[in-house]
Amino acid sequence: MTEIKHLDSPYRQALNTEVRVIRRADGIPAPDVFTVTRGPIPSCPDGGVLVRVVVAAVDPAMRGWLSGESNYLTVPTGDVMRAEAIGEILDSRHADWHVGEFVYGVFGWQHYAAVGPAHLYWKIDLDVAPAPVWLGALGFNGLTAWFGLLHYGRPRRGETLVVSTAAGAVGSVVAGLAREAGLRSIGLTQGAEKLNRCRAMLGYDAALDYTAPDLRSALAAACPDGVDIFYDNTAGPIADAVFPLLNRGARVVQCGTVSVANWLPAPLGPRRERAMIVKRLSWHGFVISDHRDSFPEALAHLKRLFTTGSLDAQTEILDGLDAAPGALQYLYAGRNRGRLCIRP
Repeated sequence: MTEIKHLDSPYRQALNTEVRVIRRADGIPAPDVFTVTRGPIPSCPDGGVLVRVVVAAVDPAMRGWLSGESNYLTVPTGDVMRAEAIGEILDSRHADWHVGEFVYGVFGWQHYAAVGPAHLYWKIDLDVAPAPVWLGALGFNGLTAWFGLLHYGRPRRGETLVVSTAAGAVGSVVAGLAREAGLRSIGLTQGAEKLNRCRAMLGYDAALDYTAPDLRSALAAACPDGVDIFYDNTAGPIADAVFPLLNRGARVVQCGTVSVANWLPAPLGPRRERAMIVKRLSWHGFVISDHRDSFPEALAHLKRLFTTGSLDAQTEILDGLDAAPGALQYLYAGRNRGRLCIRP
């Protein structure tokens, strides 16, 4: 994908198009949770910057931000939809951020964002990778994979790893890290195209369709020595099939719960406590923002893998903010190929 590096004019749009939240979501957010509005382009704030949004993220975590249950990043009704994004600085009133620089930050689903330094994460280099890659494999998706597998998974060469939603934005990076760590990896995904991608492009040693009626037996056949690390992005029935195969001392990395449509009330399911004790399991949940001090180390590692061709960074771009209201349903249906982004 070719990215425009600089605008011919700093204000290509006469107005700022915004996607705003108009109600709370019950389960997976439907298009009627949002409205697309147009208003004046914001002014650069004192101590902040005005950015043009180049590409914005569509993330599974957004379901939690939009639900009726209080979330650490709840987007209030009436606000522009929160989203991580890559932007070009058009105006700056901050000494550390300069006009013409491209930055990773929280800019939302809109054309232009006026933000303070707390919303600016780091500068990016489009000569290293296109903007969507910085939003995916070289952004929080890549960091999530890195910390989940290497910090919480504690991999040892020769161990068996199982990854759910293995062809997604996080799972595809986990695959590259697993190869480098010398793991035997099993990817769980859906559909012939993604199964082939897991095997042929991402380098999983085996790939299984998690919708197959015989998933448990297929997993047992693919993991004759059991499972040492389970990188779980789904919870639900997929996790139910993996847990009986966990070895003593196995590590479960709980990255997401996308198979559970609603946590109010919490769904009934198998109890894990006995297995935790008997198998001496470690089960970790994590929020990537808790690891900011180690971001430079992780990003340097991910950039090395990307520049040597060892890291898959496939992205899918939805064009125009009018596509944003339906983007989360598209994502949760598993129709996306790699990191899903919106180009305003």
